Amino acid sequence: MDKKRIAIAFLIVLTNTIGATAILPMMPLYVEQQFLAAPLQATLVIAVFYAAQFVAAPWLGKLSDRFGRRPILIVSQIGTLVSYLMFIFAAQLGRGVGQIGLILGIGGGLAVVYGARVLDGLTGGNVSVAEAYASDISDDQSRAQALGLIGGAIGFGHILGPAFAVILSGISLIAPMVGAAVMSGVTLLLTVIFMDETVSHTAPSKIQVVSPAVSKLNRPVLLILSMAFVMSLYVAAVLSTFSLYAERVLFPNDTPDVVIQKAGLMIIAMGLAVAVGQIFLLGPLVRRFGEQVLVVAGSVLLLASAIGIASAASIPAVVIFITAYGFGYAICWPSLQSILTRLGSKESSGRLLGLLQSAFSLALIAAPIGAGLLIEAIGAFAIYHVGGLLMGLATVLALIILHLPSLSNQDGRQIKFATRPQPGGFFSRFHH
Repeated sequence: MDKKRIAIAFLIVLTNTIGATAILPMMPLYVEQQFLAAPLQATLVIAVFYAAQFVAAPWLGKLSDRFGRRPILIVSQIGTLVSYLMFIFAAQLGRGVGQIGLILGIGGGLAVVYGARVLDGLTGGNVSVAEAYASDISDDQSRAQALGLIGGAIGFGHILGPAFAVILSGISLIAPMVGAAVMSGVTLLLTVIFMDETVSHTAPSKIQVVSPAVSKLNRPVLLILSMAFVMSLYVAAVLSTFSLYAERVLFPNDTPDVVIQKAGLMIIAMGLAVAVGQIFLLGPLVRRFGEQVLVVAGSVLLLASAIGIASAASIPAVVIFITAYGFGYAICWPSLQSILTRLGSKESSGRLLGLLQSAFSLALIAAPIGAGLLIEAIGAFAIYHVGGLLMGLATVLALIILHLPSLSNQDGRQIKFATRPQPGGFFSRFHH
C-alpha cells in the first residue's frame, strides 16, 4: 500500500464527508424556513438526492473503470461544489427560473434547490470512486486495510460534520452550507494537485451494466433483504427529519439556528455511538454471541429507540434513546452483511451485497417522502410511532432468522458465522 497516496485519498474523503454531513441535519429545516416549504417539500430535498444517486452511482463506477479514477472524481466534486453554490444562492437564482417553479407548482427558489440536489446526486460518486482508487494502490495483503482507512475517514467525517454544523449555525442557518462549499473546494484542489491516475488507459470497451439480480434467492436471503428494507425505512426517516422533529417537539420555542445547534449535538452523540459500537464492541460481541443474536439485539435497541423517543418527556431521555439508536444500528447492520455474504457462493456474494445496498437505497428514497407526509397529516412525533411499528416487524423477522433450523448457502454448504464488518458500513450509505 502506497502510504502517501492513501493519505491523500483519506484527506479527500474526510473533507468531503465533513462538508456533506454538515448540511444534512439543517437542510430540511432551512428549506422550510427560507422557502416556506411544506414538510413534504422539505423532506423531498433528501429523497431527490438519493433517487438521482441510485440511478447514477453504478454508471460512475463503470466510467471510472474506463476513463480513470481522477477525472471522474474531479467531475463528481465539481458537480457537488456547483450544487452547494446553487443551494446557497437559490433565492437569487430562483427569480430567473420562476417559470419552471410555476410549472412544478413551487417557488423558483425551491425549484433551484431541487435542481441542486439532483445535480449533487447525479455526480455524487465520490466515496465509491475513492474506494476504487484505494483498491488500485494496494495489494492483496493491504487492500482491506486501505479500504478500512477510507471507511475510517467516512466515520470521522460523520462525527466532525455535525460538530462543524453546530459551530457554524451559531452564525446563521446558511453558514453550514457555505462551510460545506468551502470544504468541497478544498477537496477539489487536493484532488487536482495531489491525486495521480491509477487506471491505465487501454482500448475502450463497451460499458455494460451488470444486473444485481441473483438467480436463486432462498428463504434466508429473502428474510434478510426484507428485514433490511423495513429497518432502513425507520433509520432513514429519523436521519432525514430529525431537525424538523427537534423544531416541532423538542425545542418549539427556539430559533432555527439554535434548533440546528442542539439537534446537531444529539446527532454527534448518535455518531459516536455508532463509531464506538463498530470499532470496539462489534468484534467481541460477535465472538461471544454470534451474528444472528446481534441482529436481534440491534433490532430490539432500534425498537426501544423508536418507542422511547415517541414517549420521551425530557431532552436527556431523547439523548439516551438516540444513542440506543446508534448502538442498535452499529451492531445490527454489519451482522446482516456478514450473514448475507455467507448465504451465496463466492461468485454471488458481491451481487447479494448489491441487493442489500439497493434495499437501503430504496428506503433512503421512500422514507423521507413518507416522513414528510406523516408530519403534514399528524405531526413529527408520528414518525416514531410508525417507526416503532416498523421496528416491531423487523424484530419479528430477526427472530425468524435467529430460529431458522439451519442456514446454508446457495451451494448447500452449512454456514459458519464470524464477522468482519464492511469498511464504513453505516456511514457510507448517507454520503456520496
